[in-house]
Amino acid sequence: MKASLAEEEVSIVKESLRRELALSEAKVNLIREEIEGFEKRYEMSSEEFLDKFEQGELGDAQDFFEWWGLERGLRKIEEQIGRIKMAK
Repeated sequence: MKASLAEEEVSIVKESLRRELALSEAKVNLIREEIEGFEKRYEMSSEEFLDKFEQGELGDAQDFFEWWGLERGLRKIEEQIGRIKMAK
């Protein structure tokens, strides 16, 4: 079942997607800044951190769970950005 949209509705949807894209890109920038702070503090890349953390080599410090959550959240938002760009 396909729904057809009037030109005005298409315009509204496109504007909504542009807004969502801008918000998502802003979130990505904020998350990357936070992640960079962890990388500097612990002197390792996020890739190295994820490998070690997921292998249980780093322990269970709150910082590590926060860093892991930021990395997972970043990936989801980046996937969402990709879907928005395809829909535009």
